[in-house]
Amino acid sequence: MFTRNNSNEPSARPKRSQTGLSFIGPEVVIAGNLNTSAQIQIDGKVEGDVRCDVMSQGESGVVAGDIHADEARIAGRVEGKVSARNVMIEATARICGDVTYEVISINAGAQIDGRLGRRAALESPSLIVATPIEAPPNKAVSTAGAPAGNELFSSGGKALAG
Repeated sequence: MFTRNNSNEPSARPKRSQTGLSFIGPEVVIAGNLNTSAQIQIDGKVEGDVRCDVMSQGESGVVAGDIHADEARIAGRVEGKVSARNVMIEATARICGDVTYEVISINAGAQIDGRLGRRAALESPSLIVATPIEAPPNKAVSTAGAPAGNELFSSGGKALAG
């Protein structure tokens, strides 16, 4: 009924990955880049870039550097760019930097001081970024009938007026 397989043939089930969960507690400060293929939970502080497959950051977690992950759940503070296929931003998150993603969810209350962009859109050469410009003080700028106080936008260094 039950037999032991002593042959050197590979088993039918794939071996489970040997990577586990690495935990950085709230009392830990890492000065330098952090690279791992494991899942990582950051409740302490990392002063450097983080590269991993799956990153979870607690409310007390701080990353002062860029994050590159397949999946990132952010609940603490990030001072740098976030680049991940799936990004989940919790209500307690504070991000000061750009976020690139394929799929994103942002809970109400989260703060992001930076740009959001889908990876596919950022790779497109036809992407146009509009930058607001303001008229110098004491100089009138014609906005072709637009109400006073409207901003002009530039694209490629040329002012656009309505």
